[in-house]
Amino acid sequence: MTRPSLTVDTPAGTVRATAGPREAVAVVFELSRAMRGSAHVTGTHHPHRRDHFTAVRACLGPVNAFQATAPADDLRRLARSRTGYRGSLALYNDETTHRPQATVYPMESATGHDLSEKTAAALTAVLRACAAHVAQREDLPTILRLSRQRDTAALVRFLTWSSANH
Repeated sequence: MTRPSLTVDTPAGTVRATAGPREAVAVVFELSRAMRGSAHVTGTHHPHRRDHFTAVRACLGPVNAFQATAPADDLRRLARSRTGYRGSLALYNDETTHRPQATVYPMESATGHDLSEKTAAALTAVLRACAAHVAQREDLPTILRLSRQRDTAALVRFLTWSSANH
């Protein structure tokens, strides 16, 4: 079976993202050329409707960037850099226009330095391309269902806390 491969043109150069088979709730993309490491794409809730699992989240680092932080040695790197990066992007359909929208969560370096515009644009382009690929997969409903099962308990705890404290 051929593994789908994306070619993403970024300000830092061309990145090749090769999708592996789905691993439980995530699709892992191995990154090569202008970026090294991997990106994980999993299902997540819609940013404006926390009870609707209709979005995909692409993460540099762990499968779910909201639950864990990858160690600095395991972070994704641009090809000629020793600095690792972490961050995530959620891709979802806008409820009024029905067009894909992306919410980019803070991209950061392992060193704590601000990212250059070029680096931030490169990371965002790769995450967006990987997320868009998974959003078109035939097994997306399965990914979203498994993600909902994984995240519902934490979401209920958060909503209970939030309603009690506001």
